[in-house]
Amino acid sequence: MNGLDYIEFVKEYGCCVLSCFSQDTDADHLKTIGMGRDRKRPEHIEHYSCIPICRKHHIERHQIGNIRFEEKYKINLWKENRDLLVMWIISQ
Repeated sequence: MNGLDYIEFVKEYGCCVLSCFSQDTDADHLKTIGMGRDRKRPEHIEHYSCIPICRKHHIERHQIGNIRFEEKYKINLWKENRDLLVMWIISQ
């Protein structure tokens, strides 16, 4: 059980934007790992901040920021993350 396993779990879900029905999702980190750090290392705590989001919404979130994104789509990204993380822990 590690962060990379959680990323694979997250990718199994559709885009967290309710009006989007895309099943092709990225595991988008809400807490960034930062430049120069190896994203493939399983021990990064930041991996547990991922949400499933399609490429279109992933790009948009980075362009307009979390606050505007959450207002626009009436979503709480950290709540989405928490709910998925709880489901993952229960499934282990």
